This record gives sequence, structure tokens and C-alpha cells, in this order.
Amino acid sequence: MGHVPARGLVWRAGCHHPCVARPLGAVVNIGIRLWIAYYLAEVLRNPEDPRFARKALPVRNLIIVGGLSLLFPLRHLFRRPWRRYPVWWDALYLSLFWLDMAGNHYDLYETYKEERFDLIPHFHGTGAVAAALHGGLGLSPWRAFLLTNALHIALEIQEYATDVFFDTRNVHGWGDSLGDVAAGLAATSIYTPLASRLPGVSRDRRE
Repeated sequence: MGHVPARGLVWRAGCHHPCVARPLGAVVNIGIRLWIAYYLAEVLRNPEDPRFARKALPVRNLIIVGGLSLLFPLRHLFRRPWRRYPVWWDALYLSLFWLDMAGNHYDLYETYKEERFDLIPHFHGTGAVAAALHGGLGLSPWRAFLLTNALHIALEIQEYATDVFFDTRNVHGWGDSLGDVAAGLAATSIYTPLASRLPGVSRDRRE
């Protein structure tokens, strides 16, 4: 057997030697989707569970599973921008929702409130979105950075307003929100340039 470049083995679906990355990516992708669907069903069955109460999770998780998580599949269905579906970039994007839902499932937000566990999903989630927009959807690094942080800030404003007007308990004052935004800015500053260095889907994008 001749030498197989590592990048080709890991990332190319059309290589002539056994490839593991794309089948593994498909398994991971589907696994995450099933996992977040389970978290949605759990919240719908037990909306008054102390882990979920006053967080508007049934509505939020419905929007995630039925809408936001379908960004890549819907784009592929209607636009066909890729020769090969970017399973790993999609999985990275989905990890945002999985981590947030897992935090509620295991009650990590409240258990480690003083330790600011919420900074972890805000850091990884915001960075993952910027990386997926750049590496998966082909946005320029600056557009991915600015768009992701604009959406993150808008989400923080929405959560704060919901707490004020609808008596939910998603944030703990402006200091909490500012910390979340700072974590997102730091993450997108790291994840976006890293995405530029990875074998992206530009070679798989249709011209």
C-alpha cells in the first residue's frame, strides 16, 4: 500500500484508500441530532422539573430542534452548495445546542452557578458557530466573526428582556451578560482563525 497523506485519509471522501472520517462524521452528526431530540422530549414531558422551570426551555428547544439545527441540511437541500455534505462542520455547529441542552439536563448551570459554568457553553458555542459559518458555509473570517457576535449579543439582550418581562431566570444581571459576551468575543477570536487553518470545504464547494 502506498503512502496516504494524512489530510486525504482524514478529510477526503473520494480517496482510493479506506476513509474513516466521513462515515464517522455522519455517525457523530446523527448521534448529536438524536441526542438533542431526546433533550427536547425530556423538557416537553417535564416542563416543571426544577432543572427546567422558568427557563422557557420547551419553546427554545423546539426552535432549536425544528429550526436552528437544520441550517446545514436545509441549505444543502435548497442550494446544493457542496459536492459532499460537510458532516463535521455541521457536527461542530450542532455541538453548540448539545452543550447548552446538556447543561440543563445535568443542572450544571445552577450547580456550578458560582463557578460560572455558563461561560463554557457561551465560549464554545459562539466559537463553534463562527468556525462553522467560515469553514462550512464559506463566509469570510471577518463576516463570520461579526455576524456571530452580533447574534450572540442579540440573544443576550433577548434573554435579559425575557427575564425582566416574563419572569424567567436565564441570566443574573448585566454582569452575567457582559461576561457571556466577552467569552463569545474571545472564542470567535480563536475559533475563526483556527477554522481557516483546517482542511475546509472550499474544495468541496460547487463553483
